[in-house]
Amino acid sequence: MIANFKLSLDELNAEFIEKLKTMFNDKKIVEIHISEEIDETEYLLSTSANRESLFRSLQQLDNNEVVIKQISEIA
Repeated sequence: MIANFKLSLDELNAEFIEKLKTMFNDKKIVEIHISEEIDETEYLLSTSANRESLFRSLQQLDNNEVVIKQISEIA
């Protein structure tokens, strides 16, 4: 059985752990993976190179400097 839960640290409490134990009561080993959610915008703006590239692209869009290519032109 695979289950994914997305919750805040405040929701990670003894009651939640007890519910997990009930759900997986027949399993001897349960793996728990914890990851930090990263805001995509924050990530894209996290380096000066990315930030400059994104703002340059937005400026080109504002100036109608959009280049349209067919997939056959790229491949």
